Amino acid sequence: MATKKLSLFLLMSTALVPALAPELAAADDILLDPINVTGDVENQHGTVSLSGETLEDLYPREMSDLFAGEASVMSSVIPTGNKTYVNGLDSSMMNVTIDGTLQGDGVFHHATTGMYDPALFKAATIKPGVTAADHGPRANAGSIAYETKDAADLLQEGDNFGGVASLSYDSNSAAFRRDLTLYGRQGAFEYILYGSKATGDDYQDGAGTTYRGSAADLTSFLGKIAYQWDNGYRLEFSGSESQDSGWRQARPNFGDLTTAVFPLFDTKVEQSNYSLTLKNENATGGFSPEFHLGFSSSLLDQGDPVDPSYTRPLWGGEVETWNGKIQNEFLFGNHSLTAGIDFFEQQGTGGAIQGRYTDPALVGGSFGPYSEKTSNVGIFAQMRSELSDVFSLSYGLRADHQNFTGWDGTKLSDDGFSYNISGSYALSDAVTLEAAYSQVWGGFELGETAIINYSYPWVNYAGMQAQETENLRIGLKVNTGIWDASFALFRTDAENIRTRNSADQASASNIVTEGVDAALGYSFASGYLRGTYSYADVTQDGQISTTTNYYAAQPMGHILAIQGAFDVATDWRVGGTAEAALSLDLANVTLPGYEVVNLFAEYKPARVQGLTVRAEINNLFDSYYISRATQGSDNGRVLAYGEPGRSLAVTARLAF
Repeated sequence: MATKKLSLFLLMSTALVPALAPELAAADDILLDPINVTGDVENQHGTVSLSGETLEDLYPREMSDLFAGEASVMSSVIPTGNKTYVNGLDSSMMNVTIDGTLQGDGVFHHATTGMYDPALFKAATIKPGVTAADHGPRANAGSIAYETKDAADLLQEGDNFGGVASLSYDSNSAAFRRDLTLYGRQGAFEYILYGSKATGDDYQDGAGTTYRGSAADLTSFLGKIAYQWDNGYRLEFSGSESQDSGWRQARPNFGDLTTAVFPLFDTKVEQSNYSLTLKNENATGGFSPEFHLGFSSSLLDQGDPVDPSYTRPLWGGEVETWNGKIQNEFLFGNHSLTAGIDFFEQQGTGGAIQGRYTDPALVGGSFGPYSEKTSNVGIFAQMRSELSDVFSLSYGLRADHQNFTGWDGTKLSDDGFSYNISGSYALSDAVTLEAAYSQVWGGFELGETAIINYSYPWVNYAGMQAQETENLRIGLKVNTGIWDASFALFRTDAENIRTRNSADQASASNIVTEGVDAALGYSFASGYLRGTYSYADVTQDGQISTTTNYYAAQPMGHILAIQGAFDVATDWRVGGTAEAALSLDLANVTLPGYEVVNLFAEYKPARVQGLTVRAEINNLFDSYYISRATQGSDNGRVLAYGEPGRSLAVTARLAF
């Protein structure tokens, strides 16, 4: 039955394409492919880039919305427990930035590795596996870069002030969201202010089960100011905060255990990000400097339980990160060299907390807070060359030196080299062969701050070894202007990944993900239809993990995702997304396959300037399914969260 539902959606989507065939004659008006791959040669190797109209069609309110059309990227709607996986690897294994500011590692394996409000973003770019040297340190399995909105992107031609106010409601969880954005410019100065608040009730999955601790309670802010001189230099400062203060599960990324039901906790999660950047927007020739300084903080506080009979110690922690970069781009004919120096400093502080009802006799380790620290300085150079009309090459090198300090004062110091090479060769005007390879020295990773010494004393820092990763990707792309397709094989082999279930801090895992990514897209004058497929086979030390290490890397199996949208009239746009996964056999459980379909219709009445009314039917067939991002399958006792069942969402948005 579920397969028939997905087939029906595919049939409805593709049936609309021939009806719009006459519009293809307007070839000059054909829109860019919704997953837009442009720029440097290495950007073509599996890069997922979301911006512009594609992002508007998704209208993301959760991180799962942001990547709904990408089979290789999995995320979930679970508040405070959401994680993002790329080809099965947790984002904590990647270099993640917001406006160039490096984000901290996960504080706790059952909690989010990045509680972001995607409504803040104007672009999101994921580079799986191989990344360039100038994309930053610790890019073991790739990089994720989020960019927040600018006033210049929102202001209409000739306007110096504007704003957007929106209200939205979701029927499943009675979630009510209100957003207000104000922006303007005065001469060379511009600014943007954004605020959002979402509240609601616990949602129901497709089987009718209500999930305790799933109610929305998110507050977000963004402020950004910028000044651009006549010579093109732009100085920009941005700050953003997201806070969730809802009652949550003890382990927010799944429900209860088969053997125990835990109370809810007054949990607080905060994500902060600040960025200062100076660069020349109009740089030409060999002088194009860029300066960046950033600070980020990721805080989780389990909070007191609603039930005083819960007397176990609580957990909590915070990771604070400073990072900076100075670089310049040098041009030599058909060659571009980007070189510079960067740094980061991280401190993670946390551990067991004595709450209102805690019995001190139950602590397995000892009460915190305890701290770990790491600092890194790197130099890098990346050359990008157009060697001929058909052959492009990008290759780079970086050297990093890192210091690490454990909670007990143990000091480690190490250094290493990373290199990468990627190339593309045009076999014809439409067909391009691509290949990329990298060796990455990742240094020392902070442990899970919230549980330092929680269950037992952390020992043997002296035996820790620096992380090292090998990435490989090879594929073929076809682009006729209307049709585009791609196929790629990938493999990431990561060594010395710090384990999450051992008192011995020298204990480490070997994590491998390998598989296939493929895509097929069709673009026409008023819209697009695109499908992606991904298969990721993930192992730890040669097998599927049965411990808490599972949350660093999870098998994804076979996944298909579809996204499409088109204008049916000048004031109407319709579209949607679909996702399907085959059943997946794991060490402790078999996850059933699923199909989920989401549809939207958007109306912009010509008589009311700036008004947009959007209606969505999410999970059209009320399917029960478990997201591959919140499997909770490290052992057979876990009761995983089901994703929300059918819901009707309505949004009214007014731009002024």
